[in-house]
This record gives sequence, structure tokens and C-alpha cells, in this order.
Amino acid sequence: MKKPNLFLLLGALVLVVAIGLPAFAGNVFNVEKIAVDVTAGSASDARAAALLDGQKRGLQTVIRRLTLRDEWPKLPTIEQIEVENFVEGFRVSDEKTGRNRYLATLSVQFKPGALSRYLRNYEVAITESQAPSVLLLPVLEDAEGLQAWGENWWRQGWMARDLDNNPAPMTLPLGGIDDSTLIGAEDILIGNPMKLGELNARYGTDTVVVAHALADVTGQLGVTAYIFGPSEADVIVLTYRGAKPHAEMAEQAIDALIDDLNDRWKRIAAVASDDMLELQAKLTFGDLPTWRRQLARLDEANLIRKMSIVEMTANYAYVRFSYIGSLEQLSSNLHQAGLHLAQTENGWQLSEKQEY
Repeated sequence: MKKPNLFLLLGALVLVVAIGLPAFAGNVFNVEKIAVDVTAGSASDARAAALLDGQKRGLQTVIRRLTLRDEWPKLPTIEQIEVENFVEGFRVSDEKTGRNRYLATLSVQFKPGALSRYLRNYEVAITESQAPSVLLLPVLEDAEGLQAWGENWWRQGWMARDLDNNPAPMTLPLGGIDDSTLIGAEDILIGNPMKLGELNARYGTDTVVVAHALADVTGQLGVTAYIFGPSEADVIVLTYRGAKPHAEMAEQAIDALIDDLNDRWKRIAAVASDDMLELQAKLTFGDLPTWRRQLARLDEANLIRKMSIVEMTANYAYVRFSYIGSLEQLSSNLHQAGLHLAQTENGWQLSEKQEY
């Protein structure tokens, strides 16, 4: 990747074993759960057309993830892009083949560097870093009452989405007995701070998005998303009317909420240029596994483009790196990777957000 020299240096110092690292939310260059269904002259033709269609739709998804809605008119249409130039790999599951029909679910990985460079040719800002994942709690209110757990069309609609690989990723709780015993639908809707805090701690998040869908007998669907963060709260309200079933209108509502949360993050994190700035910071560590873990965390900060070790002792190191974006964006990107950047009277310091 971008900083292999650090690990080569580390290997020259001493042989170490791999350690466990916390899981990260996802990757904005990956798209999962792309359903394809194509009929053609033969099964092989249908498969080829379906794979191309899935990759095109996946690339369209990634391009819209990376860029601000206001700048979409600047970009080429998906038909004008050579999609295969940007596909790093793909995975196929749930294949079903008929005489002239092909159905499957695709997961596609796109090339970060190649795609970012291509889009910057159109002078648009790119959002490569993700926000910290938030906890998503869908609550359905219909003729059967309030439902926060178990199977229903509102929760299933969210489960069918790729929630991990967005600029603003979301974590959907498992919904087992531990979750349902801890908090019920009423406490979720009123934002019970103690119980939501326990649920946040369970899933490693600090912000909750409660997505309340109200399906009334007249056919209207009202969706209210309550955002409960550590220092602020917000509300998003959507209303849908028409002859469609509630579950179909819910598809529009889910897409709209995902887009809204993504746009909020992109306004903060979008980087308009690949021009690099430089910063030197001190990392302190008590042992070699801690140092190795800190390097791995730095490697997760995708706004950092180049990095080198200026000085290293048994318990600290000075690291110089080049980065894109603003200092605020870099700090947020490092925070997402598990590091805290602070300026002190002795210069910039990097520390882990939590101890192990």
C-alpha cells in the first residue's frame, strides 16, 4: 500500500506476531448486495450481461458516494466510462441459472487510486474517508403496534442495504434476546439515554439513529429519523403518499435517509485537491506490539499519502507524513482510525483513543 517501508523497518528490528485490531466500518470503494436479474438469448449471454450490469451499477454507487450531489452534473454518465478499468475484483453469490436467464448477488471492489484520479479530472471534491459508524435502530409503527425487534418489512428493508461501505456507515444491531431485553420500542423512541448508552457500548458506537416508520391506514408512510449524538441531536422528516404498498415506499425512504446522512458527512470530509501538506508528530509506545498497532492505525488513515520515520527510540518515534485535505479533516480521519492528534507546546502528538 502506501507505507510499506515502515513495516520493513519494523521487521528488521525484531520478529513479532500479529495482534488483533478493532474492525473498521467498511470501504467506500466496495459495493455489496447488488442484485442482478437478466434474460438474454442464452444462459451465458445472460450471465455476461448481468455481471456487466452489476459492475456498472456498483460503479455508479461508488461515484455518488465519493462526490457531492451538487457536483454530479459535472461527471460523465456511467455509459461514458470504461467500467472494467476501475474494477479490482468481484464476488458472486446466490447464483441461479435458467435456459436464458441469470440471477445472482454481486459484491464489487473498485480501484481507489485509479477512480479517485479519474474523478479529480472533472474538478470535483472526493470523500474517501468514512465517518464513525452510528447505531441504526429501525422502529415500525403500524396496525400491529410498535415493533423494534423481530422481522418486519421496515427492518428487512434496512437489512437488504449495504450499510457498511458508505461515507456515513451504520451498524444494525443483531436484534437478539440481549438487545430486546435491554431496550424496547417505547424507550428507543423517547431516546432513553441510559439504555441507548448501554446499546452504544455494546456495539462500539457513540451515536444512535432511530428510524421511525409510521404506516397509517390511509396508505401514507411517515418516516422520522431521530439522531442522538454525544453532543447534539437532530431530526429528519420524510412523508410518502400514493397507491404503492408501504414496503415499496419504504425503499425510497431508506435510500433518502442513507443519502442524507452521507451528504452530511461529505460536506465535512470532501477533499477538493490532491495537493499534499506535511506534518511531523510524536508517537509514544510502551512496547513493540503497541508500536506495531499504532502503525497499522496510521495505515488506516487514507488521507495520509506518504510517511517516514524521522527518529525512533525504545519508547517513542517521530513520524513525518504527507496528507491531503485540511488539518481538521486529517484529525477526523485519524480519529476514525483510532488515533487522536493534538498540538502541544512540544509539537504534534499522536495517541491512541483507548488503551489495550
